[in-house]
Amino acid sequence: MMSDKQAAFRDTFRHNIETWYSGPLHVVSIYAIGIGGIVYFATGMTGTRWWDWLVVIPIFLSCNVFEWYLHKRTMHKRVRGLGAIYKRHTINHHQFFSSDEMRIDAVRDYRIVFFPPYALVAFMALSVAPAAIAWGLISASAGWIVMITTTAFYLNYELFHLTCHVDERRYLRALPFINTIRRHHEVHHNQRVMMDTNLNLTYPIADWLFGTSDLDRGLLGHIFNGYSGAHLKKGMAVAQGKRTVGARS
Repeated sequence: MMSDKQAAFRDTFRHNIETWYSGPLHVVSIYAIGIGGIVYFATGMTGTRWWDWLVVIPIFLSCNVFEWYLHKRTMHKRVRGLGAIYKRHTINHHQFFSSDEMRIDAVRDYRIVFFPPYALVAFMALSVAPAAIAWGLISASAGWIVMITTTAFYLNYELFHLTCHVDERRYLRALPFINTIRRHHEVHHNQRVMMDTNLNLTYPIADWLFGTSDLDRGLLGHIFNGYSGAHLKKGMAVAQGKRTVGARS
């Protein structure tokens, strides 16, 4: 059950959502931009060789580390000129959702789950530099594949984040990666550990690499952990001060 403070914050936040806001339109806008971009980038690929696709591996891993870094260093710390990101995430998102109540009640709550559509545009713009490097060092197709990979990663991020904030469903418990990230992200929303624990929102690769996961197991164990709470680091259950998702099953 959520606290009175969390319930009051939710009421205030919902009251301040713009009257014109549409949750479904918000989501459609993001995916229209992303899918449209991927289709456009794909049309630029000509004479693609199979090894051009190998660029997906370092770009995917770079995106995973970038996601982790941005979360740790910008979303949870005040950075001059980027205070709006900190306010949106730490002040608003982490008060709206806590480990005691992670679920949305209606589609208007998408306002606090999804980034604004322009965030995807900014992410795509940041991808131009590595795409240009791949273009110059490998091929034009490799450059377009970089753009496709980063855009798809962003859409993956938004999808996984939504699944973390919807009601429990039997099919969610059975879906690899999603069942892992639901438990992983709920732990992150525990205010006792949120500043430096479970910072990945797609796949907990960087959390494993940098030791910021609440689990003590290998990389594959992290990725396919699901809801299990059997591998918590020593003292982590006490630090969280509550049972985890995995402990409920």
